[in-house]
Amino acid sequence: MSKGSLITFVLVAAVLGFSFFFERSENLIVRSRHEQHKEYASVSDLGEDPFKDASLSSHLPILVIETGGQKIPGAPVANALGHLDHYELSDDGSDQIKVKVSEISKKDSWHHDSDEADKSYDALFRIRGNSSRWFSKKSYRIRLVDETLQDIDAPFLDMKEGNQWALYGPFLDKTLIRNYMWMNIASRIMPGYTPEVRFCEVMIDGEYQGVYVLMEMIETGDGRVDLSEYEPGDLAMSYMVRIEPRVNPEKQVDNFSFYTYRMETGRNVEIIYPPLKYQDERVKRYVETDLSEVERKIFGAETADGSHAWKDEIDLDSFINYYIIEEFLGINDTFSASTYFYRDVRGKLCIGPVWDFNNALDNFFQPVPDDDFILAQRGWFAQMMKDKDFVERAIRRYKQLREGILSDENLLTYIKETEDYLGPAIERNFEVWGYSFDPDKVTSRERRSFMEGGLDGIHTLNPEDYAEANEMMIDYLLDHSHWLDENIDSLRQYCHPSKFSGQIIE
Repeated sequence: MSKGSLITFVLVAAVLGFSFFFERSENLIVRSRHEQHKEYASVSDLGEDPFKDASLSSHLPILVIETGGQKIPGAPVANALGHLDHYELSDDGSDQIKVKVSEISKKDSWHHDSDEADKSYDALFRIRGNSSRWFSKKSYRIRLVDETLQDIDAPFLDMKEGNQWALYGPFLDKTLIRNYMWMNIASRIMPGYTPEVRFCEVMIDGEYQGVYVLMEMIETGDGRVDLSEYEPGDLAMSYMVRIEPRVNPEKQVDNFSFYTYRMETGRNVEIIYPPLKYQDERVKRYVETDLSEVERKIFGAETADGSHAWKDEIDLDSFINYYIIEEFLGINDTFSASTYFYRDVRGKLCIGPVWDFNNALDNFFQPVPDDDFILAQRGWFAQMMKDKDFVERAIRRYKQLREGILSDENLLTYIKETEDYLGPAIERNFEVWGYSFDPDKVTSRERRSFMEGGLDGIHTLNPEDYAEANEMMIDYLLDHSHWLDENIDSLRQYCHPSKFSGQIIE
């Protein structure tokens, strides 16, 4: 590509809102991504299915999982107080079982659970998630292995090769689309990697489970988070960490914001990369020290005085884009759960990739206000908002995105097109899980509610049907985004000198 063509391409991409980034070599990298509802045949495209009397006939890919009758481990068990005590193990005491996973996924074709599989893999299988483990419709982790149980990488549903996959079962999200939609949209906003997603329908041991979203899990490597590979003995290294309420103690680090109580109670940071087998004391100390040094600079008093030391350590664009996505969607988990950071040994600390949009747009267990900033004073963002440059760039970026990717027109069209693509799969899903629209038929852990005026004032927020679920989501989307449009400039209050000097500005 000539220099002139490259410049033209960059300008066009910027106008259209596509995300791109430059590696140190300054070669332009554009990550290809397939959005299923735009590229794959819908029911109307395929016409009538000649084998529509099959037990499952779908235009969506079908995943068939055979456990051989084994108990699937990972379900939560409560103690006498109703809190998590432990997770169930399999019948032989394991935390995962070996299963056969087959995909029926020929493009632009009807699929039936009795069809010959297009691909089949051995896999280790278990229930996954945090709060979602309590739901009747479970989500699962799939880890691909060979016959000797060694990890393998393989493609799944036309996605890039990988080893671990999340099979997410929308249950609290009655629209079924939040994770699919926002992973795709976030990929156009965030630089770097965002997990790919595919709708499918799932059969486990011959029993229909409903509509699922198969998601790439966050891994390092080609086509994932691009970090330089760790070699034992490296004095400096790339790493990835995440904040979660429950972590593996072997992976946990004692970072600055943890031991100074700047993290939310019960939250911890664990190392995702390098892998656990390499996480000796020297590796853990390196990650702990490097991350803590960044945090010290962010939380230092100099931040409010215009010091740029913390900016030398972080990829500012990643934090600005991440903030806008999470604030726009009212994500209550940011800096509390499912929050990832990574740093290549050659570069700065980035936030991301994004993960878990199940609670987006007021789908949290408690109502999320649509007329307030949710995250401006939370976690690291509370400190970053003290910096005028960060605030001004966030405001400009928000306004730019609202004219394109995040415009009302684009988002409402995306919702409608995705719903149309799912078509009759929605009805099939709720033939199994439709009872969950009745708050009296689900547990308190499986519905949304809020308390008003004491225990007698508990109100449920469950939609009555799929149409109302969509309407509730759209109402919050429009109300919150329009409030942000009118108030985004007031982010400047957090970096105004009067915030720190005690002066009264007339």
